[in-house]
Amino acid sequence: MTASPDTSRQSAFGYSLDPAREVGFYVVCSDRMILDNINSIMKKKGLVGISDTAGRLHYMVDARTGANVAAGRIAGQALRGLDHSSLSNAEVLEGVENVLDSYFLDRVLLGTRIARFMLVQSIRDPSLMSTVTKRLYPLAGEEFGITSAQVERNLRYAFRKMKVFEDGRRNVYILRKLHDEVSATLVRRHDCVPYPTRLSV
Repeated sequence: MTASPDTSRQSAFGYSLDPAREVGFYVVCSDRMILDNINSIMKKKGLVGISDTAGRLHYMVDARTGANVAAGRIAGQALRGLDHSSLSNAEVLEGVENVLDSYFLDRVLLGTRIARFMLVQSIRDPSLMSTVTKRLYPLAGEEFGITSAQVERNLRYAFRKMKVFEDGRRNVYILRKLHDEVSATLVRRHDCVPYPTRLSV
């Protein structure tokens, strides 16, 4: 049996169950055709523009630069605040700690502290996971005052009791696996998208 919606959480728009996560827009343009084009593009993206007269914050979008640009900005802003970047450091760290604890990693070990740092950084910037040894290792080395080779050794020692390590997987594979698990945990707990969104300017 499904639970009925909590109507007390509906917004002035009358449709949202989480009004705190809404974003409203005013679109400013000098041509009705441009506005119609924007509405058409937004409809294809699954977004609807609604004017809020209840005093909520709205973003002014200048559509005079073109319909596609304006629609892209609206879509970007609509998603912004729903990704990992909207989470506090404490929320990200809690997700990382929970995943590390699920593997019973020794918190005293330097390698565990390095893994924690790397996972927090990679959640904030997922592109680090595509170049772990070239970018993430040096970043961790700088943070802890050690070389990339020492980062590798400390991680290997911290991971040594994990089954995935015993199966012959390397540190980079394990870090990516942990990153994916942290990301999934954050999405599940905080209802956010598993990648950073950007508002193009």
